[in-house]
Amino acid sequence: MASLGDKQDRFSRWVRSVVERRGYWRAAVAIAAKNARTAWAMLKYGEAFKHEPAAV
Repeated sequence: MASLGDKQDRFSRWVRSVVERRGYWRAAVAIAAKNARTAWAMLKYGEAFKHEPAAV
């Protein structure tokens, strides 16, 4: 979260909003939970992560 800087991608905007609404430590837990859900889905469905950047 300290390295967000001025990044404007979707994930960075989401992290910034969670930090503003819930605070630093709850945002850290939310990021960990999101990463765990992504890893679980990759293991369950056996597919590689496909990052598709949002249209700007």
